[in-house]
Amino acid sequence: MGVCRKPKQRVGDQKTKFMKRNFLLSAIAMGLLVMCMSFSTKAQTNHVFHVATFYMAGNMDSAARAESVATFKEYMTKVTMKNQYIVHQTNMVHFFTEDSREFVIVTEYANWGDIEKSFDLDNELEKQAWPDAAKRAAFMKKMSSYFTHHKDAIFSGLPGLTK
Repeated sequence: MGVCRKPKQRVGDQKTKFMKRNFLLSAIAMGLLVMCMSFSTKAQTNHVFHVATFYMAGNMDSAARAESVATFKEYMTKVTMKNQYIVHQTNMVHFFTEDSREFVIVTEYANWGDIEKSFDLDNELEKQAWPDAAKRAAFMKKMSSYFTHHKDAIFSGLPGLTK
């Protein structure tokens, strides 16, 4: 009986196999490099956050609260949603304790300069939304009437500590 031997591979086949393997390894290495660069860029993003805490006027019944939410939605639609300098905004109400008057707005900006640009753009968008100065003033007065006072804070994100 003869011994079963593997046929000899030609030199060209070995080169092709070597080139395919190197190409595959290079493609994997490039993919990993691109992924690492994108994660690195994301981790270094350091956005700025404006946190405004408003304190709602006491004794608001459900109809007054519904009216206030409708007013805030109108402003959100006509101004905030059109402001390209705002990366993200969340509006929240206090959920659980004996004092539920807090209304918190967290607005995210890419950088400090965008905060200033955003405030300027808000003024322009308000003028577009309510061209009549008296109606604009009345709307702003109505919106502020839901609150007794507020406080502001500016925060900077910590790179690498974001989910």
